[in-house]
Amino acid sequence: FAAGALQRDREVVLAAVRQDGGALEFASEAFRADRAVVLTAVRQSGHAWIHVWAPLRYDREVILAVVGQSGSMLNSFSWLWHDREVFLAAVKQDGGALAFASAVLREDREVVLAAVQQNWRAIEFASVPD
Repeated sequence: FAAGALQRDREVVLAAVRQDGGALEFASEAFRADRAVVLTAVRQSGHAWIHVWAPLRYDREVILAVVGQSGSMLNSFSWLWHDREVFLAAVKQDGGALAFASAVLREDREVVLAAVQQNWRAIEFASVPD
């Protein structure tokens, strides 16, 4: 990536994470805590989330960007498995994420439809209401 001072140069860091969100790993701690830099990184690669400064890992907008880019990352956010907005973002990117949904969301027509539109096999995880 870049050495020393360049890892602390915002323009250089942003250019790097636009190409590969994983470059966040090599950015200074200040940029791993910078919401705009973090959002740029996770929108490019949801897996960049592992390099995000801890408090931002729980930021709702960051999480939505992560699952919107990589629906399979939803398994990292078990405390949100009941959250409809998070699930919609995830299943639109990866229909298989429906497997992690609460029973209520597995019965939600819009969530199930979004999942099967992305991957028809997601219908396996849909629940039929009693």
